[in-house]
Amino acid sequence: MTLTTPRLAHGDTRLVPSIAVSERYDSNVFFVPGGNREDYVTNISPQVKVDHKGRLIEGTVQGGATGEVYVKNPGLNYIALNGGVTLNLDNAVAQLVRGAGLKVSDTFYFTPQAPAFVAPGSGSQVSEAFVRGIQAGRANSLTNAGSAIGSYSLSPRVDLQATYLHQKIHFGTTFVSPTTGQFFNTTFQTVTAGPQLKVSPLDRATLTYQYQQADFSQGGGSGGFHTHGGSMGWTRAFTPILTANVTGGMTVIEPSNRVQYQGGVSVEGKFQNTDASLSYSRGVYPSFFNTGLPLLSQVVTATVSHRVTALLTVTANGNYAKNESVPAGTLAFESYWVTVGLNYKVSRILNATLSYTNSEYKSQSSGQLSRFDRNMVMIGLTAEWN
Repeated sequence: MTLTTPRLAHGDTRLVPSIAVSERYDSNVFFVPGGNREDYVTNISPQVKVDHKGRLIEGTVQGGATGEVYVKNPGLNYIALNGGVTLNLDNAVAQLVRGAGLKVSDTFYFTPQAPAFVAPGSGSQVSEAFVRGIQAGRANSLTNAGSAIGSYSLSPRVDLQATYLHQKIHFGTTFVSPTTGQFFNTTFQTVTAGPQLKVSPLDRATLTYQYQQADFSQGGGSGGFHTHGGSMGWTRAFTPILTANVTGGMTVIEPSNRVQYQGGVSVEGKFQNTDASLSYSRGVYPSFFNTGLPLLSQVVTATVSHRVTALLTVTANGNYAKNESVPAGTLAFESYWVTVGLNYKVSRILNATLSYTNSEYKSQSSGQLSRFDRNMVMIGLTAEWN
């Protein structure tokens, strides 16, 4: 059963409530190898979003809750909270300094099952640093990610941009006994700065300096690392429906003084009835599970969405990740996630979905290998009065 609330609108402010209800079969609700791990799960997720567009400020505030009920393992039942705010202050800042802009955002997410990958269409509830294909055992986690992006237009062809990201994840109660590894409360900060060049109407180039700092804490111990480096990027709009982006550079990891390549490539196409994208990224991120170390992280993501009719859409999403500690040999993670699904538009506000997901995770820590898989079949209804 799906309950809906009509949207309230006043001027340039809109209140958009939504609710999603799903049933799924989950072959591994503990995210561990062996044992009786399967269950049938009911998920209910009410959300509310407020969009505002004003002369000086544009922004979105959203929040909600997720509740899950387990048939075989009622001790796993939970209610989790999420929320976020995004503000575009470009017009307000430009009143003080012509050509300047500022965008800020902050999100938080509390859950006992932090995702290994970002699910298509789920938004950015969890920051990129903590969805690099690492699936830790089931444990309460609180993730918070804040960002500030400042810009200044030097000329019609040259902009300066600086960003600051503050991402952290903290762990609480674990639900697997014995625990399958240690959890490390992790804070990850990133600062970037550099010019953006409009080379032509179809081309944009970037030069970026990047500094990162990771701090770990677990029990009475602590540690961390930092990196600094640079990269160059190029974006090309080949046609109105096809865009490509390439970045590349190097970074130095301290205190080990090791040099690693970083960068990525992405291609996105929007065709008559099909949207598709393919991306690859390589960078240095923190490990928050088993051992607190820098990881050389590589992630490949592919998505395809095909509109069969005006009401029916077929989707496919795949992710592959490989994470290795620096120096190599101490810690390694490898995983994949593939989802295929159907989306049917029942009415203007109501969508029905059916999906199947297959995933596998491997981790190696100090010579010990752990491996498990997970299969899910899910059917759901989502209503949004937008």
